[in-house]
Amino acid sequence: MAWQTAALALLAAALAFGGALFLGALAIAYFSTHPPRRSPHRTPEQFGAAYEEVTFPAADGTPLTGWLVPAQSPRAALLLTHGMLANRADMLPWAQWLWEAGYSLLMFDFRGSGQSGGSLCTMGLHEPEDVKGALDFLQTRPETAELPAGILGFSMGGTVAILAAASDPRLQAVATHGAYATLDRVIRQRCIRHFGPLAPLVGWQTRRIGRRWFPAESVEAVSCLEAVRRIAPRPILLLNGARDPIVPPDNAHDLHAAACAPKDLCILPHTAHPYPSRRDEPDYRRQVLAFFERAFAGA
Repeated sequence: MAWQTAALALLAAALAFGGALFLGALAIAYFSTHPPRRSPHRTPEQFGAAYEEVTFPAADGTPLTGWLVPAQSPRAALLLTHGMLANRADMLPWAQWLWEAGYSLLMFDFRGSGQSGGSLCTMGLHEPEDVKGALDFLQTRPETAELPAGILGFSMGGTVAILAAASDPRLQAVATHGAYATLDRVIRQRCIRHFGPLAPLVGWQTRRIGRRWFPAESVEAVSCLEAVRRIAPRPILLLNGARDPIVPPDNAHDLHAAACAPKDLCILPHTAHPYPSRRDEPDYRRQVLAFFERAFAGA
């Protein structure tokens, strides 16, 4: 009887362990494609900017919601694109000093996020259509129609910025912070962060479960390593936190190696994944502003 009891206990433990791993994989797959809907609770008004709530369609017709933040005597218009599980308000820390430097801004919620339409986040597969719709919208507005356009994207927004710019020459300058080189790599890294040595097993389950919602045969459909080459001769600035556990700096190094000149790489020594640390922020601002100033000098 003792050995039967022990065997049942081991079986129960194995089932519980396997179930926990399955639930972990399910959570990653589900919440990556179904981010919680959060409406922005902060606006550009917090730093004194007048703004307009706007709606416009993505290039494939998905309805999007955003803020148009015009600057006085603007030098260019910039799209600010947010990361996964976020919305446009997450880009407000960047918006303040870019607006103060004389850039008109368009900040919007990606499909499946915030107040925009769409039922799924596709983690970079279809979001380039959102960027193209945003550029179409800028061309319909008298405040921005004649301005050169650039983009600054964070995390998923940076990956989307690269993919959109590769096929849309209207983006004359591309800056990314924490952009992942491939979707497969960021899934693997997320599994490592949460499950350590069990990451390969959870990652396999995550990809398998994710096929239910991800609208492509494989996560390999989202990769910037080839697309980043097609941005040249337009300039690209790749920024990444040296301490980033979600998108480690090897992503930025690989994207920089794959890109063609003109290209710049900046690894922030004290920064993890979010907005730069206080110690890195002053130099970070200088580099981003100098990048856009050079990019639009002849516009």
